[in-house]
Amino acid sequence: MVDVAQEPVSPGRSRLMAIFTLMMGMLALPGMNAAPALAAEAGSWAVTLPRGPLLTTPGRSESTPELRSPAPENVDGGRITRISWRYEVSADRHAVRAWLCHPRRCVALASGRGGTRRFEGLPADVPFVLRFRRDETASSSIRIGRVQLIVNYR
Repeated sequence: MVDVAQEPVSPGRSRLMAIFTLMMGMLALPGMNAAPALAAEAGSWAVTLPRGPLLTTPGRSESTPELRSPAPENVDGGRITRISWRYEVSADRHAVRAWLCHPRRCVALASGRGGTRRFEGLPADVPFVLRFRRDETASSSIRIGRVQLIVNYR
């Protein structure tokens, strides 16, 4: 048997050690390091169309088909945090106006690529559409090319 000499421990240090040991034990309890149960799991869904609508008539709006989550059961009541989009334009991109529409609101898009938090908090499991309008200044029809939408949610 080995005899171990111990230094005397002051009452203040002893109390600190007891608190430290108690806290370390609490951290080791199952689930203490997990995220709170109230926090929803983050996710995203994306959809890509090989091409969008053809804009033939100036001033007339054309829309994409509804853009939905490919697996709506995975969204399960999630709320939007951020949305990103991308679309291509065959001709003069300045002659095209575009909007991203959720059933509750539409947001004008300043360019063919970007992101927004303007839909934050709205349901992520509903369909979106992109609406496009050809300006009067365009001299010919304009084809909207590949369209992509990414919806991040929590």
